[in-house]
Amino acid sequence: MSVTGDTNAIFAMREVGEELQRLRGRAGLRQDDAAAKLKVSRFTVSKIERGRAFPTDRQLKVLLGLYGADTDEAAALQAKIAQGRSYGRAWWEDQRYRDLFHGDSYRYFYVEDAAERLSTHAGTYLPGLLQTQQYIEAIAAFGQKHESTERRLVFTESRLKRQGVLARKNPVVLDAICLESAVRAVVGGPTVMRQQLQHVAAMARRPNVTLRVIPHTAGAPSITSASFTIIDFPGSENRSVVSQERLAGDVLHDEPAEVRQARRRFNDLAEHALSPEETIKLVQAIEKEI
Repeated sequence: MSVTGDTNAIFAMREVGEELQRLRGRAGLRQDDAAAKLKVSRFTVSKIERGRAFPTDRQLKVLLGLYGADTDEAAALQAKIAQGRSYGRAWWEDQRYRDLFHGDSYRYFYVEDAAERLSTHAGTYLPGLLQTQQYIEAIAAFGQKHESTERRLVFTESRLKRQGVLARKNPVVLDAICLESAVRAVVGGPTVMRQQLQHVAAMARRPNVTLRVIPHTAGAPSITSASFTIIDFPGSENRSVVSQERLAGDVLHDEPAEVRQARRRFNDLAEHALSPEETIKLVQAIEKEI
């Protein structure tokens, strides 16, 4: 299992949510019924059942009574919540990251760190987990030029910290695709881009990293720039998640149909990509041209 102690909490939340949903179904109640009893919105109940938050102690007590949970069921849920809350503090829980990232963009840190495998199409960018500090700074300098220097600094730090999933014990397996335009764009100037390409070539040789480039000659697939990532977790009981990049931030989906569609899209694009070996040769050739 590749998850760290810090991110087991996301699995605990899912298990608690699924069990509460099961108990509610057994009791023949709707989310609206539970919301009315708790004096909260249905969204709050849905958030708990989808594993996005633990219920408070008061909420849990009310729900267990409402659903007619027996002593063993109540004890198991209480133990799971206590265990989930006991896990250590993760780097992204620092207030600086909380202030900058919100919603699914913030939750993505948990999801990525808990992953066993990431299948990502990075489009016109090199994959975020393979970017150098100077490349990230160049992206931030343009894309966030109206933001403060501090916010750009925090963004850069967060992206670099995320890359730890590739080097930790039991590292994440990364299967990445990007367009040839991502490799050819001279981001940050010649020196920065040469160093970036050298870094990419080195990372692509790691046993847990696969990088493939879709060449210009592939036609339509070579201009398909919408980026997305499929996140697979250890254990068949943990549903996969798709992250899609939007202007307002990342959006996460865990509906099976959404995941299947993204997987088909990724496989269709991969069919038009160079092999990992050909990709490394292309990256090295472009690096020498710059």
